[in-house]
Amino acid sequence: MKHPVVSSKGGAAAKRGIKLAKIEAVIFDLGGVLIDVHLEPLRRRLERRGLPDLAEEIRRQPQAALLNSGRIGPQDFYRWVEQRYALGLTFEEFREAWCSIFSPRPAMEELVRQLAGKVRLGLLSDTDPMHWGHLCRHYRFLELFPRPVLSFQVGAVKPSEVMYQAAAESVGTAAGRCFYTDDLPENVEGARRAGMRAVLFESPAQIEQLLKEENLLETV
Repeated sequence: MKHPVVSSKGGAAAKRGIKLAKIEAVIFDLGGVLIDVHLEPLRRRLERRGLPDLAEEIRRQPQAALLNSGRIGPQDFYRWVEQRYALGLTFEEFREAWCSIFSPRPAMEELVRQLAGKVRLGLLSDTDPMHWGHLCRHYRFLELFPRPVLSFQVGAVKPSEVMYQAAAESVGTAAGRCFYTDDLPENVEGARRAGMRAVLFESPAQIEQLLKEENLLETV
């Protein structure tokens, strides 16, 4: 289901002619925005173990949320999965399967590279140490984010206000001067409640156009 495009200049303030603060920082979600996420590779690996449709179930379990919030570590999570589902995987095999869900989104990488040096860059992600380590090894453009805000380090997950406060602090500016995009509506709403100019991610072209409207990218 497609969601309507929401302009960062939209909303009641713009309709009333109120001048909005100049954007000083662009903050991105990670999975589903900068990087594609597909569960099919994980499903295939689990199906070979005779456990079809287990990928979504594992990700929905409370232990996955505990992993993302840093309350349990990767080894604890792996032991819980093995005890519950008897996958018969070593930790290394499990980690490889767990991290198989990512694939590149070249247009977003290019967008980040265009923004680097022109505006403060922030990264705000609900993620775990296994995923983050894998992504840093395979997607070197993430080095362009000097102070990524990661749920397992903060000890909270979106849409907790703590996450958005940490993201604004990471880029050294007020929330009202931050542009944020996420692929989940509840996380966009959380960012707006925290005072950010937030939009629901639909496509690289949509975000590029919105950033051009903010004069953060050149219009050709």
